[in-house]
Amino acid sequence: MAYIVGVDGGGSKTEAVIVDTEAMEITGYGVSGPSNYHNVGMDNAVINIMDSIIRALENGMLEIDTFDSLCIALAGLDTRYDLQYFRDRLEAFNWSKKIIIEHDAHEALMAGSYGKPGISVIAGTGSIAYGWDGKNRYIAGNHGCILGDQGSGFWIGYQALQTAVKMLDGRLPKGPLADLVLKHFNVKDKEELSYFIYQIGFNVEMIASLAPIVKKAYEAGDQIAEKILVDAAFELAEAVKAVAKKLKIIGKIHVYYTGGIFNIDIVRKEFENILLRDISGVVVVRLKYRPVLGALVIAAKSIGLDIQWDQLKGMDMLRVKV
Repeated sequence: MAYIVGVDGGGSKTEAVIVDTEAMEITGYGVSGPSNYHNVGMDNAVINIMDSIIRALENGMLEIDTFDSLCIALAGLDTRYDLQYFRDRLEAFNWSKKIIIEHDAHEALMAGSYGKPGISVIAGTGSIAYGWDGKNRYIAGNHGCILGDQGSGFWIGYQALQTAVKMLDGRLPKGPLADLVLKHFNVKDKEELSYFIYQIGFNVEMIASLAPIVKKAYEAGDQIAEKILVDAAFELAEAVKAVAKKLKIIGKIHVYYTGGIFNIDIVRKEFENILLRDISGVVVVRLKYRPVLGALVIAAKSIGLDIQWDQLKGMDMLRVKV
């Protein structure tokens, strides 16, 4: 009997899934707070990772001293120093015979391809396009809100803020977006908006929260809001194209995408259309299951297990809700 664990550590939550590979069943599931260490710090990230595993054990009423393999996939795993820090801290708990620390973009790819090469795209608060050809890895985007993250929730929100101010200045024709932005922040004019942003303060998540507002403005007929969303799709597709050029994959390239920005219909459709037009033989697929499945795939392969994931009992609990 082998027990494997997959952990997905993100900016809003951390989820852990325990699988009994002999019974081919998900036997434990736990959720805790965020573990993106850029936002909550290294110590809190480790605490939330461990807490998610403890909750998965408790919820499954399991008593397991040592797992056979544990994969922890984290957002923003930028340097080898960060990787070593997490490895040292987590190995000290002696909870697993094997521990793998991975980037969440590789996890997302594994959740779609079940271990095969391809490209993953994540577009949420931030954005990244990631490719793996079985040997080499390539990334476009993922440079943070100042240098990159084009097409992300933050990027869309930032465009919305600048556009709203231009509309309120009279530099652009006023559309629904301007009033929707004011309403979103509960302010009455551009001066109050400026005070709110600069004096009260803002963060990345606050700006990214404007993405649904841009969608609402587009649905109300705002042509500039529509352009922002179309441009977001273009930026995400360009990142994929940049990665695809570097991959050494024979045959069709599979692109798996996930993240809240793809819940905006015009972004999703434009993104797919651009890729189908510009990359010969590409297969574009929205992830059916949450990225934590990818962590399980990595954990299983690390100990030589080739699991038929579609036959795993309890898989429906991991299905993406659209």
